[in-house]
Amino acid sequence: MALVALPGAERYAGAMAMATGAIVVRVRTVRLDFRSNPPATTAIRVAETHRRVVRSPRNQAATRRRMTQGSRSSLPVRVFTRLALVAALLAGGSLPLAGAVSAAGSCATSGPSATYAVTICIVSPADGALVTGPRTTAATVSVTGSSPGIQKVVFYLRGTYLLTDLASPYTFTLDTAKFVDGSAVIEAEAVMRDGFVSARGAVSANLSNGVTSPPVNTGTFTPARGTWAGTGPLTVAVAGDGASGEPNSQAATDLIASWNPNLVLYLGDVYEKGTPTEFDNWYGGPTAYYGRFRSITNPAIGNHEYEGTLAPGYFNYWDNVPHYYSYTIGPWHFISLDSTSQYNQTSSGSGQVTWLANDLATNTAPCTIAYFHHPTYSVGPNGDTNRMATIWSMLASAGVDLVLNGHDHDYQRWLPMAGTGATSPSGMTQFVIGTGGHGIQPFARTDARLAAGFDTSPGAIGALRLQLTDGYAGYEFINTAGTVLDSGGVACQPGVVDTEAPTAPAGLTATAVASNRVELGWGAATDNVGVSAYDIYRNGTFRASVGGVALSWSDTTVAPSTTYTYTLKARDLSGNTSPASNQAPATTPSSGGAALFSDGFESGSLGAWTNVGMTVQGTEVFSGTKAARGVSVSGAAWAWHAISPTMSEPYYRVRFKIVSLGANNVYILKERTATGGSIGGFYVSNTDGTLNYRNDAGAVTVRGSTIVSLGAWHELQVRLRIAGTSGEVETWLDGVRVTELSRIDNFGTTPVGRIQIGDNSGGRTFDLAIDDVALDSAFIGGPAPADTTPPTVPTGVAAAANGPGRVDVTWSPSVDDTGVAFYDVYRDDDIVDTVLGNAQA
Repeated sequence: MALVALPGAERYAGAMAMATGAIVVRVRTVRLDFRSNPPATTAIRVAETHRRVVRSPRNQAATRRRMTQGSRSSLPVRVFTRLALVAALLAGGSLPLAGAVSAAGSCATSGPSATYAVTICIVSPADGALVTGPRTTAATVSVTGSSPGIQKVVFYLRGTYLLTDLASPYTFTLDTAKFVDGSAVIEAEAVMRDGFVSARGAVSANLSNGVTSPPVNTGTFTPARGTWAGTGPLTVAVAGDGASGEPNSQAATDLIASWNPNLVLYLGDVYEKGTPTEFDNWYGGPTAYYGRFRSITNPAIGNHEYEGTLAPGYFNYWDNVPHYYSYTIGPWHFISLDSTSQYNQTSSGSGQVTWLANDLATNTAPCTIAYFHHPTYSVGPNGDTNRMATIWSMLASAGVDLVLNGHDHDYQRWLPMAGTGATSPSGMTQFVIGTGGHGIQPFARTDARLAAGFDTSPGAIGALRLQLTDGYAGYEFINTAGTVLDSGGVACQPGVVDTEAPTAPAGLTATAVASNRVELGWGAATDNVGVSAYDIYRNGTFRASVGGVALSWSDTTVAPSTTYTYTLKARDLSGNTSPASNQAPATTPSSGGAALFSDGFESGSLGAWTNVGMTVQGTEVFSGTKAARGVSVSGAAWAWHAISPTMSEPYYRVRFKIVSLGANNVYILKERTATGGSIGGFYVSNTDGTLNYRNDAGAVTVRGSTIVSLGAWHELQVRLRIAGTSGEVETWLDGVRVTELSRIDNFGTTPVGRIQIGDNSGGRTFDLAIDDVALDSAFIGGPAPADTTPPTVPTGVAAAANGPGRVDVTWSPSVDDTGVAFYDVYRDDDIVDTVLGNAQA
């Protein structure tokens, strides 16, 4: 059965099989950064095109995926008179891919219609290659026509699912020694953002490692004891739902690495299906992602690791780790559990619950942490996990202090609760930290017991930092920008009082980097429990507080030609305050009120630039009568301006218009060292029109999904922070922050000494106009405009049962002032998929 587009309607096709019961489809409208109280009858969320599409791990299947939970042949269809409706399942056909398919060697080309075609090629290994050991495997995807964007690339080996790659470039390492020798076909398919799944590119390879039967890991798991020396705080990093190979996963693990933790707790979910190859690549090897902490990590299993009742990737990677286990480090006892429905050991009498009762009864440590994947209580889209009620009650009765969970992709801290879920001063404090790098989900409801929560992308990507001492647990939730979003402490021994103050921060420095900015830096204070904050004073008056892991701060409220004196005090979780630091003076320079450098090219020349092929003209102009222009045919056209002194955190803005573009990307701007070394640059892709950046210092390309229209003027502003592993980039296109291109990234340690306009790559064809270039130490042009208007509610929601295990859902599109980015589709109260705002099938 082929789908026929309905005029004026968005269409969603999903196979949603169930043994009994009905499917409730509801509609609501919510922006990612706009909060409202939608009608109770709503359940398809809409967001705007300039915001990043955030997907739940449960939502990422293509729109025509099939769930095989069973089927029923002749259930009735009932329609309610409200916006809500019910559809049951009928017998019927399937959803084939539309369009012709052609294949040549390692490539395959296919398309859903005449609007676009997708060509996917496996470029490594070569077709017919003899392969041994770890082998780079890579695919490329190109699109002709109007591309909806590439969501992911899925790889297969010998017809069996192998790995999902969610970010370009689509490359990973295949450890061929983990598979039986012989011929093997490696395949790859592209899943587009409108739900279309391409034909598979394929190569044949001959695996030759002397492996005649599937390798078996016979290792034995021993809980890590970490690197704690037995004195001072035990630093524990906690996160889940992050092992996906995406840029945010890199940023989250870089953040954790900066803490130098003694112990890491990973709360489950390795994407997309937790295969051994996904563990090797996305959880990571000894130097990558979460794998770099393997020797100090004790995991809990998530639902994504399971395929049916098996989780071979998880148990292989962790040397046959038990489903549940415990260990004690100093005064703290840790309990790891399997909360999944696949394992189904959460009710009284089950093996896990029986073991837990004995472990709690024999535990003699004064403080206890339990951790598992599914939160008992949650305001996220996945909601409460009712099957954990028995275990929650047992933990509370035994006096467990902290419960750590993931699953919902957000941060939540709950008030202490008793075994019944009622708040209690002596109850357990539950944290949800599903923020480890695979997107953020907005909250679905409110709850008076929620003490703190963060659900905005990418600001909620981060990890929980625990400082555990004898009787105390200090906590800080820190995002990848280094901002402490939540902090406090939990006492696990009633009556214990901390009266010891931190030491004074050492070596405070203050540097006036611009007329409106002073940068502070200092050495860390120490405390018996842990430093929770630093209080900053200017001229004796309190100015701000930053988290206990911060060692720098920027004062952007200073005036030109003014001297300021700064001091600093450290504070611990009990409120004890250190003596003041040394005094650090700084005098800001004068300012004429303009940017540090600007050029609108109204002089008619490029005299401020070292020019290679650019001209000044008056045809393509944003403002005034002149603008720079680079026209290249299989060549290059660019110019650069020297910065003196160099800058470690410049804001760089250009207005640009791509008049025309050949079969190549084109760089809009670059930032370089004083000697000309490329730090990084921003370019527009010719294949899908997206804005992307290349980190040349780190040899990393970061792809975005924001489309840059040709033939129109745009404003691009970039803040680049040069600070090694604490480096950062922020990107605004037309005044809107681009979330995928705003992240922690290592751009090295050499400051920016040159700014570039145009593309120096060579061999490229383009016509690029540049105007109103500006460089400053603060945001140029004032704060970016805020968008507070939500989309309209989708209307006309209808569901039709069209086959065994299949329901087609249609709706009329929503309207928004900046465009609809996506719809979330709910079945009953659970998200089952996310489709883009322009989806037609």
